[in-house]
Amino acid sequence: MDATAKNTKMVLLICLAYTSTDEIVHGVKGAVTEKIDGDASISVEDLEKNMYYAGCPDPDILVRTSGETRLSNFLLWQTTHCLLYCPRCLWPEISLRHLVWGVVQYQRNYQYLEKIKKKM
Repeated sequence: MDATAKNTKMVLLICLAYTSTDEIVHGVKGAVTEKIDGDASISVEDLEKNMYYAGCPDPDILVRTSGETRLSNFLLWQTTHCLLYCPRCLWPEISLRHLVWGVVQYQRNYQYLEKIKKKM
């Protein structure tokens, strides 16, 4: 992460053997460990700084191949305000055409997504 710490244009996250449940439990354990000797209240910020992707921006687009529209315990905490793009192709079949269409869908929904983010 040190090698790319100053990069600001794009972040690509690839998750292997990952579940949101495990990440959230990890965040809670870390936050509780930090608070054992101090203030007992735990905030959202305390949890987020102890999660696997602390410091990474939340995704703008989540690509879920195979046409499924469920997240399957994947990045549940981070995808509250992102576009879920679900092309019907399987992962090995995804092409530039699919990715471009996902970006077009994001652009079409950009104002709505930003409006929702500002309300939070």
